[in-house]
Amino acid sequence: MITAEHRTGTRAAVAAEWTKATGSARNRRTALAAVGLALVVAALFCLTMGPTTGVPLTEQPAFDVLTSALLGVDAAALVLTVLAAAVVGGEYATGMIRTTFTVTPRRGRVLVARAATVVAITGMVALVAAVGSALVSWVVLAVAGLPSWDVADPAVRRVVGGAALMAPFHALVATAGALWSRSTAGGVTVALALMAAPTLAGWIPGGGALLPFLPGEALHAVAGIAGPHGPHPVAAAAVLVVWSAAALFAADRAVRRRDV
Repeated sequence: MITAEHRTGTRAAVAAEWTKATGSARNRRTALAAVGLALVVAALFCLTMGPTTGVPLTEQPAFDVLTSALLGVDAAALVLTVLAAAVVGGEYATGMIRTTFTVTPRRGRVLVARAATVVAITGMVALVAAVGSALVSWVVLAVAGLPSWDVADPAVRRVVGGAALMAPFHALVATAGALWSRSTAGGVTVALALMAAPTLAGWIPGGGALLPFLPGEALHAVAGIAGPHGPHPVAAAAVLVVWSAAALFAADRAVRRRDV
């Protein structure tokens, strides 16, 4: 049974983690840089679609231009993933993690509060980056005098929202990895390994059978761009939940068994 004291303690832990994350000028600048990078990358992908695909921009479907622009969100996700790991790794490097665990002795509560904060902040930043990247594609199409995508189209809203999921998922994994390894590098390595998992699976004979169970394919399925043979969105969402829970469980076991 969840008591009032438990709820108050959890809210206080979340408030503390939120203050630490948003109170740093470096973190705020990095978040803004992630959005700026997304817009730049979106513009580059849109403007170079002709040379890279062999099909002129004038012959590209508007939806394809949109999905190309949303690759900018992937760039932002990389920045936010590193930032999430660095916040944890920095606490271990400076010894501030001892203060964190002294103020909040229940380490599971710290883990939950940090996870919630990371998902909320990176999710908001990623959504801004996704909407901004989509607008970049709209501007490119408008300047070229081409018809654009319709914001009322459910597929458009789904792909934009789905693109924004990559950052909070991998930032959460990076946070768990950094807590497990007690380092920024460890957190980044775990997150990058999951990002690269679909490519690595393709190098293994029969590895394609693993794709429906990997986060990359699940994220594509939720966004509606996994193709006709991709997993069902509900199954894909379940895959993401399982991977998130596994990462948090590993981090929880690690922080409970160590002095720091």
